[in-house]
Amino acid sequence: MPRKLTEPWLDAFERYCAHMEAPREWIRWSGISVLSSSLKRRCYLWYRGIKFFPNQYIILVGPPGIGKGESINAAYALSDSAKSVNYIKDWHTPQEILEELAEGFQHMGLKPGQVITTNVIQDHTCCIMAPELAVFLQQYDNLHSLMCAWWDQNKFDYKTKNKGKHVIEDMSVSLLGGCVPDYVRSLSKDRLAPITGGFTARTIFVYATEKFQLVENNFGVPTQQISQLKDDLINDLKHITTLQGELSVSKEAAKLWEETYREHNKRGVIDSDASTNFKSRISSHIIKTAITTCISESDTLIITRDQLRRAIEYVEGIRDKVDIVFRCVGESPLAVSMNKVITYIDTVGVTSYKGLLRFIYRDATVEQLASILSILTQTNIIIEKINTKGEVEYWSTKTGPNGNHNKGGVTP
Repeated sequence: MPRKLTEPWLDAFERYCAHMEAPREWIRWSGISVLSSSLKRRCYLWYRGIKFFPNQYIILVGPPGIGKGESINAAYALSDSAKSVNYIKDWHTPQEILEELAEGFQHMGLKPGQVITTNVIQDHTCCIMAPELAVFLQQYDNLHSLMCAWWDQNKFDYKTKNKGKHVIEDMSVSLLGGCVPDYVRSLSKDRLAPITGGFTARTIFVYATEKFQLVENNFGVPTQQISQLKDDLINDLKHITTLQGELSVSKEAAKLWEETYREHNKRGVIDSDASTNFKSRISSHIIKTAITTCISESDTLIITRDQLRRAIEYVEGIRDKVDIVFRCVGESPLAVSMNKVITYIDTVGVTSYKGLLRFIYRDATVEQLASILSILTQTNIIIEKINTKGEVEYWSTKTGPNGNHNKGGVTP
């Protein structure tokens, strides 16, 4: 089954989802999840003496109702039709997941043109589907450490009370999930663990706050063009599952990597804990994503400069928002209220003190708001200014008092 698409699979997937309202970064990373999970352990890249497989933990983070489920379901529907991914639902316990991985998923493992035989391959890979991450993680205290081990290890030992010791060979675990920003704070009983923990360093948190577009009239069955594109996406996904072998990096891509690697290992003097934690794994995230962007485009198993550049841009986009995801996490009891103040001012551009107090009164006292505003203005996260009427205004530093923010103007 040769490829039918004339463009990279990821680009075609985004075009297939063009009618959706969901943020485009959520659609893109849902597509990356499908491709990386479909590749399983068949394609890999050696880097620093480590055999990298494309499995990834990807979590869509944002408020309810803007498209987490829509993005995840669009990707899931294609891979389910192609039978390319072994999915495990989020209601499984860690023990049940391990038992399923140990037992394995059966498939024929045929190459194009190969005659069907009775040989069946035991596949010990899976993608955990967790549209509501809280359902999956909050029930089990040791799941964070288990997920770290599953991300790193190709071989896993575990014991059961009744069945003794088991060893899972050739294991690969991926995760595609979603959660609201406030849930990130409760990933662990330790308030700083979400920032410094190993699980979050291994996870791509894709942050968005609003829909990409509003589609007012979207009734009716899919058009023939969309239906054909869906068929082509499924066909190419099936084709991609037949690829296997070691990837290599072109000379031009290797040169780009040298430049990027040096830049990523420069520790900024004002790096936050969350940023530092993510940077510790950013090379691994790019390597895994580059495998996916390469396979998305061709069968050559050679990562080109352009494919690596795309992977770098995708992951750097995650890095640049990691502080937003985790800025409400920490020891300060005002952390949540402070995050809401920043988000509100960034949204409206400029607000009066009364407007801000009206927004935040359920979450902070007048004294607490004064403390928050003092911290934010002294650190230049927001700008305080007296207007021509002698009233205090607070401005987003994204525009400044002379900027052109037009989302809301002064809130009375």
